[in-house]
Amino acid sequence: MKKDERCLTNKYKKKLKKRYFIIPVLCSSFLLGGEGTSAAEKPLVSVEKSDKIVTLQINEPGDRYEIYQDGKLEYSGKSNKYQDNLNSDIQNYKVGVFKQNKLKKVSTVKVTNNKKTSISVQKSLAKVSEVETTNSNKDRKAEIMEGNINSANLEVVATNNSVTLNWDKIPDEDGIYEIYKDDVQIGSTRNLEFTDNNVKPNSRYQYDIVATTQVSDEQKEKYLNLAKERKIKLTAKDKKELFSIEGHLSNIIDIPNIQESSLEQPQVFIKGEKDSSSAKTSMKAAYMPKANAYSFVYMTFIPYFSLEDPFPLNGTYLKGDDRAYQPYSDRYRTKVDVSTGFKGPTYINPVVDIGTSHRCADAACKKVIETKTASKSGVKVYKDLVSTKKMVWRVKHDVGIPFGKIYPNINYYYEATLLNSPSFVVKGAHDKAPNHEFYLFAETSTKAFPIEKYKVNSKNDFMLLMPGSPQHFFNRSF
Repeated sequence: MKKDERCLTNKYKKKLKKRYFIIPVLCSSFLLGGEGTSAAEKPLVSVEKSDKIVTLQINEPGDRYEIYQDGKLEYSGKSNKYQDNLNSDIQNYKVGVFKQNKLKKVSTVKVTNNKKTSISVQKSLAKVSEVETTNSNKDRKAEIMEGNINSANLEVVATNNSVTLNWDKIPDEDGIYEIYKDDVQIGSTRNLEFTDNNVKPNSRYQYDIVATTQVSDEQKEKYLNLAKERKIKLTAKDKKELFSIEGHLSNIIDIPNIQESSLEQPQVFIKGEKDSSSAKTSMKAAYMPKANAYSFVYMTFIPYFSLEDPFPLNGTYLKGDDRAYQPYSDRYRTKVDVSTGFKGPTYINPVVDIGTSHRCADAACKKVIETKTASKSGVKVYKDLVSTKKMVWRVKHDVGIPFGKIYPNINYYYEATLLNSPSFVVKGAHDKAPNHEFYLFAETSTKAFPIEKYKVNSKNDFMLLMPGSPQHFFNRSF
């Protein structure tokens, strides 16, 4: 066999035997293929997956290609096809295209590996009791959205001037997916692919594929009757929010530049500071004694100073937290801080705190009728895997407003998978009231990495805490 036919240098022969499968095709020439397609229509790298193998097809002619995974060189040679074992929740690659020994193109490729499931993911992830499982008030259409969002994959291929997104089919009422970049809608499509040509090198963007359906007519009738009973006038916007079932499939991507340093650089959660004393003092709530330590902080809060007591609507008020998003705030309804460490020893340490609740006679809360704090027993943290390479845990949050059984609980759950590469996948759901904010902190930085943010649109949205109301479903990767 000739050297060109093998498409491997001597340096990489051993790697082929151990793990890597380089397909020796198209070494001397480059063919586009595909009816009705052109080079301009294809991303720099195409991704194909089977149950156990991921294939990267490089759609750019070059004399040599280099492929890095998590900062480590895995292949250098002439083949424009590369195969790897698909054995992780998320796999991150950097692909370099060289011509005449010069780097001409760089692409970041993110491959997710979510699995399909035949049962409600919330039931399995949260390990609810037999009674809770059989007595669920969840709308059937919400269950379908939940299952699809949690098992869907979103592949991302980024170059210095474009990002191409490919995703699995998700149920949507009108078949049109909305595409958001950093919480701003940039387009919509009926397809399962979208390309953004408005990006800048060395920038970070979060992309969301948003699918929306509506609850059943029976459920709509329940909401309207409840609003009438409580003499709440619903606007068209209120009804839209009340009836909608929304799922977010998202990925966070760093845009590369055409430099070998960019090709070799592994991704980091938070860019900038390293090992500063100010970074360590900023994380007062987190127990992070070693490197590779992270803290995942989830808070619920009422953004208003107060709101009219919705359960029951009797002229009293609930005092709020009176704030916007703030990762370091000490004002919240609930806070669940899960700290993790990959080294000496490995650990997952949860800390739960519940804010004090006040019921007032007036909107200014000058006269407080009663003050109580809800029990922490409604928060469960399950540690599924603790190792030097991978952490998996689940949080189930079911905490009530502590002024009687008539008041609803605030519910959310999530499952997190954290890899030491570093990468993460977080999937779950939460009520559409009150506000929710979810951050990742690193020991080596004062900055907070936002994972999930959700805000109410009006005080009427607290109706969305009633049993059976549709939740907000999310699946986020980095």
